[in-house]
Amino acid sequence: MDTVARIAAVLLVTVSPAPYVIAQGAESIPALLLRFDNERDLAQKESLLLTLTNQNASAGPALLRLAKSTRNMESRWMAMRGLAKLHYTASGPFLKSSLKSSDWVIRANAARALGDLRIRNAAAPLLAMFAAEQEPGAVEQASLALRLLDIKAAAPYIREKIPRFAWQTRYWLIQALGALGSDHDVPLLAAFLDSSDIQSATYAEAATYALEELAGVSFGPHATGATTLPPPETLVARAWWASHKDDWPHCDDCRRK
Repeated sequence: MDTVARIAAVLLVTVSPAPYVIAQGAESIPALLLRFDNERDLAQKESLLLTLTNQNASAGPALLRLAKSTRNMESRWMAMRGLAKLHYTASGPFLKSSLKSSDWVIRANAARALGDLRIRNAAAPLLAMFAAEQEPGAVEQASLALRLLDIKAAAPYIREKIPRFAWQTRYWLIQALGALGSDHDVPLLAAFLDSSDIQSATYAEAATYALEELAGVSFGPHATGATTLPPPETLVARAWWASHKDDWPHCDDCRRK
């Protein structure tokens, strides 16, 4: 869903004429939006959106009008990303209503934009959307939005969804519970620390980071690049849980920093 835009870089040999060349080549907001909406190649479409948001800080109202009126669903969800990049919070009502779209990509991007824009009054519709959501991609983006908005009321829904989704979606849900859960969720997260294959090792990594956030424990620097499975910090997390699970959450040294 996140297509990487390929943007050509133009090298101007002489310095002094550059402002004149840029001014002459600049397109108006309406012209850029028209090209953006009509473009079918996603890479080119992304490039046009990037040009619009980078060069026109005041493009929010026009981009919102396009997002509301276009029949091109790719234009709509990409416009939502542009609205978030422009920090156009006036798009909040439109984004909240888009959480009920029949298109899951629209729902996913509306949720993510609400989170990125930190629109706090979106908690109720975002929770309702997340509770009913079945599409993995939309569940992922909504779980991140819930984290960004610190909506702790989402924790019961996250717990319910964790066993129903696998791979990347479960990873995102485990991370969300680490941010929004409570002490009572530590045993649930710790159950994912054991890994016997690639899939469970993925969950173990997510659980390690989630436990650090939820329990306030540091398991050491996070491994980067090629490493063993499970990574060293997960082994530390296993040892920590083995020595604390019988007393959790009433152990004296549960939350060493």
